[in-house]
Amino acid sequence: METTTIRIAIRDLPDQFDASRIPVVLDVLARVLSEETGAEVPAYADSMTITIHVPTARLLAAATALRDMRII
Repeated sequence: METTTIRIAIRDLPDQFDASRIPVVLDVLARVLSEETGAEVPAYADSMTITIHVPTARLLAAATALRDMRII
């Protein structure tokens, strides 16, 4: 299965996401994106970015969900 990687700068997260609680943010992102795409969508973070691996065939659904959460 082909995947697309989406990277989001932690400093650019909208106010409803607490950047000091990244494990919670990752859980929310993974859960919402998995529900919206119908596929498992893992989310990881380092000190600067959040990385999300989305099945390429489900990229539109993931982008729509990220837009609805005001992340992109």
